[in-house]
Amino acid sequence: MDNRKLSVLSGILIFIATVALSWYIVSGDEEEDEASQENDGAVVLMMEYAPQTIQSTIRFTGRVVPFDQYDIYAEITGIYEGSDKPFKTGTSFNKGEVLLRMNDDEEQQDLEAARYEFAALISQILPDISIDYSAHYDKWQAYLDELDATDSLQPLPEVDDRQFRMFLNRENVYSRFSSIRRQEVRLQKYTIRAPYDGVVTDHAINPGALVQNGQQLGQFTGVENLEIEASIPASKARYISVGDEVTVQTEGYNSDQYSAVISRKNAVIDPGTQSLKVYMEISGSEFEPGNYLEGEIMGQSFDEAFKVHKDILVRDNELFVVENDRSKLQTVELLASAGDSMIVTGLEPGTKIIDEFRNAAFEDAKVTEREDQ
Repeated sequence: MDNRKLSVLSGILIFIATVALSWYIVSGDEEEDEASQENDGAVVLMMEYAPQTIQSTIRFTGRVVPFDQYDIYAEITGIYEGSDKPFKTGTSFNKGEVLLRMNDDEEQQDLEAARYEFAALISQILPDISIDYSAHYDKWQAYLDELDATDSLQPLPEVDDRQFRMFLNRENVYSRFSSIRRQEVRLQKYTIRAPYDGVVTDHAINPGALVQNGQQLGQFTGVENLEIEASIPASKARYISVGDEVTVQTEGYNSDQYSAVISRKNAVIDPGTQSLKVYMEISGSEFEPGNYLEGEIMGQSFDEAFKVHKDILVRDNELFVVENDRSKLQTVELLASAGDSMIVTGLEPGTKIIDEFRNAAFEDAKVTEREDQ
């Protein structure tokens, strides 16, 4: 029994001795590391300030919009009959095809009656023309012979004779002619044709409906000519000009880059966002109205400048530099923002900049440069 107690006691003493020895070894290593760090300083990543000419960029996110968009309104009153194709959202039409056709039977009849009356008027004055203005008789007789009440009126014969012109005015020839031409223009408004190749992007009417003057009937959008609409900060807008080339890309489709050209630039600043609209021409079958694109526009060029990451800036306009192996806060002049970076100036060429702010977070800390991995 005594031997057993002795064995247990020996084990406890050995365990205590082992723990004490381990603590001594670890403490010695920590003191050695602390002494080493105190002698060598914090190991940080540095970069050399090498000023050069830097071209700033203006990043933007824009939306693809159609250049050609036509809101369709009725200019007459009538019954909607139909079109060359169903006038429904998503239907494509070629230029010149009938988008909408209203019933124009009554207008056609009124117009034909007016043309017959005009032919009768010319017939009545031809005898007087043959007697008093015989030099013009053949032209007006030929005009009457070619007049067709079912077709548009042809321009009247030219008249250089002042007396003959006054005679025609007294007989209301010109006023009746202008009235009929106005009716012809009105008749054309019963049929609405596609102004370009495109697609119906909204419709608000079905066949058989009564169309009222001024009623919106739908929207027709061109699909060939597209442009990008983007908002640019007003402070940077002065560096952008019509004709500047732009690089854009879209996320979700692919990572390919495309070229665009600034075609228009608004002159009025939005007071709410302090930005203005810029429009860029772009071509590519990959895009559809509504797509969002990201891009860059070349901005102002800065001489004797340098680009640093925003994370190393302290209080917005200071950063740590190295003087005599110690960190020191230095004020710099901010020139422009460039995404995650900032374009700065104001340091002496060759100055070492600490590129790791958190490893040198206090003034006069001893630092040592390490290699970037």
